[in-house]
Amino acid sequence: MYMSRDIQVSTVVMAHPDRRYQAEQLRRRHPDLDIEIVFDPEPDAPPATLRTAKLAWSAVREGATHHLVLQEDVQLCEGFTAAMYQALRVAPEGAIALHANWVMASAQAVRLAAFSAASWAPVIDAWVPTQALILPAEMARRFAGYAERYDGDKPDNQALQEFITAEGLRSYISVPNLAEHRPSQSLLLNDLFHGVRYSVAFPLGHDLGPEPFSTTVASPPAIAHMGMGDFEALCHYEPLGTPQRTVLNINHVLFPGGMTPRELEEAFASDLDYHPEAARTGFGPSLLFQFWLTSFTQGIIAQGMVAQNDATTFDKQLDTAPWARLALGTFAASALRRTVARERIVEVAAELTPLCLRGMRSGFTATDSWPGLSRLWEDPLSTVEWSLMYTHGKTQPQKGPEPEQKAEPA
Repeated sequence: MYMSRDIQVSTVVMAHPDRRYQAEQLRRRHPDLDIEIVFDPEPDAPPATLRTAKLAWSAVREGATHHLVLQEDVQLCEGFTAAMYQALRVAPEGAIALHANWVMASAQAVRLAAFSAASWAPVIDAWVPTQALILPAEMARRFAGYAERYDGDKPDNQALQEFITAEGLRSYISVPNLAEHRPSQSLLLNDLFHGVRYSVAFPLGHDLGPEPFSTTVASPPAIAHMGMGDFEALCHYEPLGTPQRTVLNINHVLFPGGMTPRELEEAFASDLDYHPEAARTGFGPSLLFQFWLTSFTQGIIAQGMVAQNDATTFDKQLDTAPWARLALGTFAASALRRTVARERIVEVAAELTPLCLRGMRSGFTATDSWPGLSRLWEDPLSTVEWSLMYTHGKTQPQKGPEPEQKAEPA
């Protein structure tokens, strides 16, 4: 058990017996964590995570204030133990995830948090990342009893998120992540169904410094994300803080904000002219447009999350927010996870990332030309109503208030 003044952390690795070597290797690499290994009690049964998770979360050592459960296929960053301790001293109350995969919706919240120099991003998915999760000790002990209500095939990440909500708390993701998911053959075929799932912001090769975390918690009003599904577009706007999750096609949000289809097309074409290397990837204009459009919309939202948001702020944030480039740089790769081979995903994503960053920069200053777009971050709930009215032909595009006119110099 790791102890530092008033914080004491007990650590468990949950594993399947077929992955015993990985679990034991993790324990050997991190002797300071004094790791206990908990194995699946029914290894010959159909794959399920909850039965092992119940054992792992109940294995809190006496005297612990917090309990960390790791999956056996994670890699911990250099200086993990000291960084974890420092994180817990400033973390918000609730569950603390030290990993988030780069494609979950919450990853876009992490990217906005990194851009705004915050250390914590809220989990907005219906499940909490469990590759490296910390709960307060007493809360961890209560989970095993709570989980008895579920069938054995309930995913542990969903059960844990429901439990955390029932406790009246929230889940948060650390920025940066302190754990990475290592490629391995998934027992649940997740790699085949979902593609490679790396961390949204793992600081490999980066110096964390003595105090990498602050108390600053990001509260993004919305996110824009890409995903495959039964939609007419791959890119979506999702307001946060609404009674239920609502996902809208991005064009249904931008057009009533005052942009015309032609203006949106011209903005994309202009940014693509600056980065022709994106077209050399072999992807068609439709997919390139939706990479750009998602980033453009994230830029609009990001404008509302920083104190100063003039034309020079975007590049300043990239240069001064410590994890901004790292987190934003994983977006393109995450969206390619099902279409590009693992061996080439980083190479191909590197050709797309400059276009994505330029799209985000264009979105960050878009309200200068289309003030009505500020509603995406000023009032996301009304944006939903506004978008639905627009798609049903009940309202016309709103340009919003005219920009303040500055007096001419004398």
